[in-house]
Formats: sequence, structure tokens, C-alpha cells
Amino acid sequence: MGCAFYWASNDGMSGHVWLSDGDLRALTDEMLVQGMPWPVERAGAEASIGPDELEAVLEPASAEPKVLADAKLWLDWLRFLEGATVNGGLLVRP
Repeated sequence: MGCAFYWASNDGMSGHVWLSDGDLRALTDEMLVQGMPWPVERAGAEASIGPDELEAVLEPASAEPKVLADAKLWLDWLRFLEGATVNGGLLVRP
């Protein structure tokens, strides 16, 4: 299945990512290990995550993953979340 995330303000060409269930689970595990307050309950449903919430999510983040083997996936995810903070937050679409 998977889940799609879109910046609230995007041009249709950038500002979106589709994650497989496995990648989303791995990223969520990493965020939890790093103490990032990721709203897990909204990842599987149509929802939005505001810029202020994303700033709080990113605050404790470390660029170096602790449990995720794919460091590139982690850095790409952090950059995507940082972009969402200045583009109106995230829209989640299962």
C-alpha cells in the first residue's frame, strides 16, 4: 500500500513523496528512537500536519540515523520535512 505526503504548497512537480509501508515503518521507528514527536496516528489516514508541528518534530532530530540502515533515506526525509515547514505543512494521503 504505502502513503503519500505532499507539502501543503507544492507545484505538482516537487514537494511530494510516496513511501512504501516498509519505508514509512522504518522512518517512524527512527523518529521514535530519536525522540521526535511524530504524529503516528495521522500517517495512515487522510490528514494534515502543520508547520509548527513539523518544527517540533524536527527539533530533536539528528542527521545521523541510530537504527535506520539507509542513511540517504533518512537525510532525504529530514530535508523533505524541513521543506514542508516553509511550505505550509504536510498533507497525508493513504
